[in-house]
Amino acid sequence: MIVVVMGFSGSGKSFIASILHQDFGFEWIRSDVIRKELAGLKQEERVRVGFGESIYSEEWTKRVYQEMIERAKKAHAAGKDVVLDATFLKKWQRKMVEEYFDKVLFLMAEAQEEEIERRLHSREDISDADFSVYLKQKEIFEPPEKALIINTQRSKEEIKAELQKVLGIPSASDSQEPC
Repeated sequence: MIVVVMGFSGSGKSFIASILHQDFGFEWIRSDVIRKELAGLKQEERVRVGFGESIYSEEWTKRVYQEMIERAKKAHAAGKDVVLDATFLKKWQRKMVEEYFDKVLFLMAEAQEEEIERRLHSREDISDADFSVYLKQKEIFEPPEKALIINTQRSKEEIKAELQKVLGIPSASDSQEPC
């Protein structure tokens, strides 16, 4: 199974991806990690450039997404479920994934703007995005035609239960025999 977790910076994409990875065994392919690897940077190294510049240019993004797809193809061929974690704000970015995989489930992480702002101000993470990046992302966003919205302002348990339902993964209580 290929799952794309998309949305604005600070929306909770990586939180959803981490649940899929830790709780359901998905191979987690994260654009932030790959972008810094390709740039020869350490994960904790900060890149402060204007929106869409340097390693955040469209050319770099195509390169990063292509590498994500290559890694996903290898993992998928090995029988693994894969989660791709990136903004995927543009139609061409989502189309790249659809060109390589027959079935892709798109999940759109969402949170209220006040929550996103709070998260981005307090973030200690590999991502370089701040609130100004989020505001620029809103300007260029091309809404997906098909994506299931996941509200990330809920508990991990609530999100996990929703993911189980969406992905058709039985919960521990579903598999218990009645006494």
